[in-house]
Amino acid sequence: MPAIQSPTSVTELPPYRAMLVVDVKDFSGLAGRHHAELTDAIPGILQQAFLRCGLAEMWDEARFPRTTGDGHVLGFRAALLPFLINPFLGALQDELDYRNTVRPLSGQEGPIRMRVSINVGPVTDSGGELLSDGSGTARIETHRLLDSQPVRDLLARSSGTTCVAAIISARAFEDAVLSGYAADDPDLYVPAPVEVKRYQGTAYLRVPKPSGDLLRHGFRPAEATDAATDAAEESMTDTRPDQHTNSVGDVDGSVVQAREYHRHGGVNIGGNARDVITDARGPVITGTQHHTPQFYGDGVTYTAGNNSGDVKQRFENTKRRNPKQS
Repeated sequence: MPAIQSPTSVTELPPYRAMLVVDVKDFSGLAGRHHAELTDAIPGILQQAFLRCGLAEMWDEARFPRTTGDGHVLGFRAALLPFLINPFLGALQDELDYRNTVRPLSGQEGPIRMRVSINVGPVTDSGGELLSDGSGTARIETHRLLDSQPVRDLLARSSGTTCVAAIISARAFEDAVLSGYAADDPDLYVPAPVEVKRYQGTAYLRVPKPSGDLLRHGFRPAEATDAATDAAEESMTDTRPDQHTNSVGDVDGSVVQAREYHRHGGVNIGGNARDVITDARGPVITGTQHHTPQFYGDGVTYTAGNNSGDVKQRFENTKRRNPKQS
């Protein structure tokens, strides 16, 4: 008679599997009469993508294939993880581009575009066709990544030219990309914080064919404060004196005020400054010269202390950068 197992008993891990989950953007926007046709077409699109990049055998040995209605789930041996990233993602982009251009579905009003999630971890796999195959925390994580805002945002901020937006789990990225097995440059990936329901973590965004705002501003959208800062700084590019406001106060080595005078095009002369005047360059602070801040480039070199300037500190300008430059 087998020993009774308690919930805290040690047990074996299920096998590690690479997992691929895809989801069609705006599936619900399609008329209901066409849903079944698109659901049936998704496995064929995936199969053709595998064939397109010479991975027909990989498709043939896929584990626990499941439809999600507007998407599909596939599992693979963990050793095949790198191929899901490269060349499959690029091949899927090409296949969707071909389908949208040459073989659109009936009732298809716009291009078929997919979010893709790739992960690796322990999940159940009986080797048969059990409905429970593919179960485990790693499977849940894969779906959470697919539903996360960062990858949704990629398709929202790009045109129909971008058919694939992928999100790769940190584990898959480290195991397949950073290791070099996927033969894909890590610089093509952008890390993004993910928070969906109870899941929190960092994942990596990959877009084989970026377009639109992704090309202009990068894979992660600028925060609202970035836009406000840029707009404010643009308004200060005019060097006319009436564009600046005089002010008074004790600078006395204040990092914050030094930074603000730099942003306004001002020159700070001396410390313990009480008087501020404005010339064609903007605000000029005058006072006893205990120290002489120098402004240049993207930062601030600030010399503080006594007349000998015995202490030097460098403070980076807090101006937020355009995401393309950060």
